[in-house]
Amino acid sequence: MRRSSIDPAMVEDDDSGSEHDMGDDFYYQVVPLVGLLPEQELHDIGTLEIHRSRIPTQLFRSIVVDMDIMLMQYGAPYEHKTEEIFNHLVKQFGFVLRNKPETMVNDCIGTHIEYFFKIYGAVTLLYIEMRLKVGNDNERLKIIAQAIAECDRCYLENSTGGYFLPIHCIITDGLHYEFFKFDKHLKPSFVRGCFSGDPEHLRRGLKIDDYSRMETTLPFILQLRCACEAVFDVMLSAYIEGLKANYVRSEERGKKGLTRPTLDGGDKALQSAGRAFAAFREAEVQRKDGDLDSADATADQALLALQESTEAAPISYRSKFIMKDWDDVEVRKA
Repeated sequence: MRRSSIDPAMVEDDDSGSEHDMGDDFYYQVVPLVGLLPEQELHDIGTLEIHRSRIPTQLFRSIVVDMDIMLMQYGAPYEHKTEEIFNHLVKQFGFVLRNKPETMVNDCIGTHIEYFFKIYGAVTLLYIEMRLKVGNDNERLKIIAQAIAECDRCYLENSTGGYFLPIHCIITDGLHYEFFKFDKHLKPSFVRGCFSGDPEHLRRGLKIDDYSRMETTLPFILQLRCACEAVFDVMLSAYIEGLKANYVRSEERGKKGLTRPTLDGGDKALQSAGRAFAAFREAEVQRKDGDLDSADATADQALLALQESTEAAPISYRSKFIMKDWDDVEVRKA
């Protein structure tokens, strides 16, 4: 049973017999939990700068190839769930960042799918897929309120297990990507991600144009790279926050004389992750400056540092890869 500080009874329909929008009730109940005024309709929300962490071009190409495979099976990306296009990004975190899909709890707008990305069992990133082109701002506000409620539930579960870390949230309909960050450690907060220099009316994350309306898909591919690298940057942030939370939890349990998982490798995992994070962002700076050769080399080095981190991270589960024992001769004879 997932728990929350929100009382479901408060959003039940009244008996007045009049038309009653439970989604509106839910929005008005939830947003004050993070210090926002409902009547402001998120105009009072704080901001967090979005960055791009540059990934190797070959890795990005793999994502686009996967999208074409999905297109043949399911249709255009905005006609179905699109989380799978980021499988190649999740894979870069080895067995440390785990994905668990669920149908959203107490959904006020219709069925949405959310993906919980966990580190050591603690939710660090929430990825929510909504219907394409939500009808109006009112429905969009309800979806964001739902995200706040889900983050609140996840934070409560994390803290019960001794993990205190912010929860990153990505909301997408396949063409739009909005980024948020929820924290409740010192005081409740929920901020929106935007790129540096974005005017206020454009502080809604990223938009990718519908390639079916283009003469060529290249503009879509270029915009998609930006979205992938913004998502990857959030994943890196969430990964490092998870490593830190586990390290702190282990130290606290040790001080109390409780059994704790070993910290062996924890320092190295954090140091390598920090080095990788800085290098991924530096590669993007080099790309913007037009130094593509340096950007490529730095991104490759960053990926190696991230691999060092995931291999050093103290985790109990590492599965044997199926392809590890592939044998061309034996498979050919089979």
